[in-house]
Amino acid sequence: MLAMLFVSFDHARSALWGFLCIALPSTAFAFRLALGSRSPAGGAVLFFAGQFMKVAASIALMVLVARFDTALVWWAFVLAAALTLKSYFVAFFLRKPCL
Repeated sequence: MLAMLFVSFDHARSALWGFLCIALPSTAFAFRLALGSRSPAGGAVLFFAGQFMKVAASIALMVLVARFDTALVWWAFVLAAALTLKSYFVAFFLRKPCL
C-alpha cells in the first residue's frame, strides 16, 4: 500500500479502501469469535452467522466505497482487497503451533 504513494494519492487511497473493506469486518468477526459461546451448537451457529455477516459487511463497504469515491482506482482497490484476504491465509500457516 505504501508503494501506491509513489504512483499517486488516488492509488494509495484506493488501496487503503480495499484494505479496510476486508480488514474491518474480519476484525469484528474475530473479536466476536474470541468472546465465544456457551454451547458447542451455539458456537457453530455463531461461526456461520458471523461468516455471513463478515462477507455481507465487506460487500456493503465495497459498494459504498465504489458509490461515493469518484476517484477510485479499481485495480489498486481490488489488489489491496485480494492481498488482504491472502495475508490471513499466509498468517495461518506462519503462526506458532499452540500446545
